This record gives sequence, structure tokens and C-alpha cells, in this order.
Amino acid sequence: MRKLQTKDVFSALRIIKKVGLKEEMKPVFKLAASGELGVEDIGVEGMLTVIEIFAEHKAETCLYEVLSGPFEMTVEEVGEMNINDLLVNIQEMASDNDLKSFFSSLVGMIGKK
Repeated sequence: MRKLQTKDVFSALRIIKKVGLKEEMKPVFKLAASGELGVEDIGVEGMLTVIEIFAEHKAETCLYEVLSGPFEMTVEEVGEMNINDLLVNIQEMASDNDLKSFFSSLVGMIGKK
């Protein structure tokens, strides 16, 4: 697995726009910015929201596409990955890239607006 790169952010942003994820996630980030939802909760709430939205838009392949880069796998390999391996890889990606700190900063910036 490789560290996340700037190109991964742009890949994710294109997909976020495609499936309308930005608007769907606004309430979650507003709750976090107001302090009603902890940063740890954003992960759980956020992932559930993301999965639901991708399922509604039948855009699972887009999610596999985003994960294929950092996971260093093909889109097909990500789609066929054992669910436990997927969770391990997501946890490793979050830990290796300090995503908790990243999202804490992001929530802080949103809260200032």
C-alpha cells in the first residue's frame, strides 16, 4: 500500500461531485463543526453515508477506483476483496496517512465559516 497523494484527492473529488456526495455530507460536517458530533463519529457516520449514497447511485465501481490507487490493486481486485481485508486496508490507510488529524483540521475549517 502506498501513501495517499494529491492525485488521490482529485480522483475522490471527481467522484464526490459525480454522486452528489458533497451535499449529502454537509449535515454530518455541520454537526461536527458545532461539536454535536465527535471526529471519531464522523468516520462511522461518514462511511455509512458514503456507502449508502454510492449504493443509491450504483456507483460502487467509482469507490473501487478511488481505493485502487492507494491499495495498489486493480479496480476489479478491490471489488472482489474480502470484506475483512478491505477493513484492514482502510484502517491501515487511515493510520498511515493520519486521516483523523486531516479530518479534524477539515472540520475546524468548516466550523470557522
